[in-house]
Amino acid sequence: MLVKKQKLRIYKRDEHNVSRQDMDPDAIKVLYRLQNSGHIAYLVGGGVRDLLLGRRPKDYDISTDAHPNRIKRLFRNAFLIGRRFRLAHIKFGPKIIETSTFRREPEVDTRAKGEFFHKHDNTFGTPEEDAYRRDFTINALFYNIADYTVIDYVGGLRDLEKGAIRCIGNPDVRFKEDPIRMLRAVRFAARMDFNIEPRTWRSLRRNAPEALKAAPPRLLEEVYRFFGYRSGAASFELLAQSRLMAQLFPELAAFLKARRGRQAEFRAMLAALDAFGDDFASPKPELIFATLLHGMFEVRRAEHVERGEHPGHEVIRELLEPLMPRLRVPRRVADRLVHIIDAQRRFDEEPGERRFSRERFMAQETFRDALDFFSIRVAAGQASPALLKDWQKWVKKEPPPEHEERRPQRRRRGGRGKLRPR
Repeated sequence: MLVKKQKLRIYKRDEHNVSRQDMDPDAIKVLYRLQNSGHIAYLVGGGVRDLLLGRRPKDYDISTDAHPNRIKRLFRNAFLIGRRFRLAHIKFGPKIIETSTFRREPEVDTRAKGEFFHKHDNTFGTPEEDAYRRDFTINALFYNIADYTVIDYVGGLRDLEKGAIRCIGNPDVRFKEDPIRMLRAVRFAARMDFNIEPRTWRSLRRNAPEALKAAPPRLLEEVYRFFGYRSGAASFELLAQSRLMAQLFPELAAFLKARRGRQAEFRAMLAALDAFGDDFASPKPELIFATLLHGMFEVRRAEHVERGEHPGHEVIRELLEPLMPRLRVPRRVADRLVHIIDAQRRFDEEPGERRFSRERFMAQETFRDALDFFSIRVAAGQASPALLKDWQKWVKKEPPPEHEERRPQRRRRGGRGKLRPR
């Protein structure tokens, strides 16, 4: 793909704010070992971007001219992964420093229906070629440990200062090559309160239907990442504006469009989930989907009650059924979600109205998550603070039993994407 080249800029140590004191010491070890072994070694991507913004990076990625097998020989704690492109995971306890060889954009075939196919994947390249194959300019900045400079091939520092998300190259081509880039653009804009520059934004809206061509597990992972850094509310605002929500969550988009009065409640729930979450880690998947689906569940349940029916788990499962194959939601997450949403009716009951054993209810495996979701509803102004306090006092007085985290079982062949029958 032809890309208009920018003028190379190299920023000396006194021209930027990246400091080794702010970096992970294990990332520095990797950089120096590669350099002392005669290789180029750069800190790259989001780590450089976050350091320039004065933020603490979540991950540290390194690029080098050393080939994967050479990296493996230099680090006994390195494990090579990847089929399309080999890279090294250098492990320091639970921490991983991802280290890759500089690569260039692989050759691409354009075939019928505008699909893109890579001819070759393990195409090593130069630092400049590596920069131009990245998705956005702000993610293509390099920090050189040898002389403490920041290297900018694509105008990334300028866009970082302007607060702009800009595709490298033609955004129509880049989004069709990998539709996940559209979701990443939304996530970065929401997380950092940046704007998506006009050309990239128009292309994103134009290519929104391409999103479902991405592998469902990758789509699901991006949905989870929307809620990292307390940015779920801003992410879903951009998803709606960009037409991506109509692709990923068409039922939710239609519901909010038809019931405009529910939009403020939905935003309040997302804001409450952001406040509940961690600065880095996303909330549990069950809590994310409970937040997204609860308003729809309430309306659907009310419709059943008006018809004289007494809805149970089946209402929640009806809402989940379209999501299962589209995003490949794990069955265990779906099953826990059903219990978390169903449990809310018990939290909503006044003490004198309760006709169930509190102790047995609290002994359920999903109780703590259900209580967390009830606290999110309270923070969103959709449940009683007095009832939450009552439950919290009871939990403090009689702590529920701890349940071991179960490993997901290996899925048998067949039945993928369907909920477990009851």
